[in-house]
Amino acid sequence: HTLVTRLPPAGADAEAPPEPEPAFPFMTLLVSGGHNMAVLTRGIGDHTILGSTIDDSIGEAFDKTARVLGITEVPGGPHLERLAKEGDASAHTLTK
Repeated sequence: HTLVTRLPPAGADAEAPPEPEPAFPFMTLLVSGGHNMAVLTRGIGDHTILGSTIDDSIGEAFDKTARVLGITEVPGGPHLERLAKEGDASAHTLTK
């Protein structure tokens, strides 16, 4: 998860200049439905877990969001992810 930002974008032109990569060291906040981790990455294969939780509060937030959208299956996260993949990325303009 931490180094996926270093992969070229899907369908990237081999002749195009590479996108800038995150410089080492960097910190990643990995948030999942059942656990969270803060990871310090000093280089490829050099990771230190600074802290982690086994907490389902993020998963509970996904479940509640799914219920608001009328999804009754639990866990709601996978259903929300599927809907996000099927959605129209240009439907709403988000600020950066």
